[in-house]
Amino acid sequence: YWDHRMMHRIGVGWATHTVHHSSPHFNMSVAYRFGPLDAVFPLLFSFPIVMLGYHPILVLLSEVLVQQFQAILHTEAIRKLPRPVEFLFNTPSHHRVHHGSNRQYWDKNYAGMLIIWDRMFGTFEPEVERVAYGIDQPINSNNPFTVFLHGIRRMIAKIVRTKGVRNRLKVLVKPPDWNASE
Repeated sequence: YWDHRMMHRIGVGWATHTVHHSSPHFNMSVAYRFGPLDAVFPLLFSFPIVMLGYHPILVLLSEVLVQQFQAILHTEAIRKLPRPVEFLFNTPSHHRVHHGSNRQYWDKNYAGMLIIWDRMFGTFEPEVERVAYGIDQPINSNNPFTVFLHGIRRMIAKIVRTKGVRNRLKVLVKPPDWNASE
């Protein structure tokens, strides 16, 4: 939950994770769209777990399990599952919301497997209206390099436009919608 939330709420995280969210379509191929630094954020959370004494292979296997579980969530073929499942687990419906570019769906439903984390931390949003997929500023390109580097380019352009070294560094760690005038 927390590594995924960071990827959305920290500038450099969103710059890389944009690749995953940029598709205007929602299917299993989207599950395998990764940005240039997408592996870094889970490692930031895995390292302390290993330092606490958990075997690195066990930590790696748990990450693989979550990724495989999430791959099957990228579908429009399954509408809603039984209520107890929808309450406890991340489902295709919850994950469609997560990928929504509709304003009320932004920064919602970060959970990997258990949606209860979103319920606990106030980021849960049910699927109510039809989900529009993609990002707020569509890429409009099928060039894989353009898609892969889109978020990084936008972040660099924002850094260049921002005045002051301290504010430029803040672009990396503040939420992606942050501006130096705030």
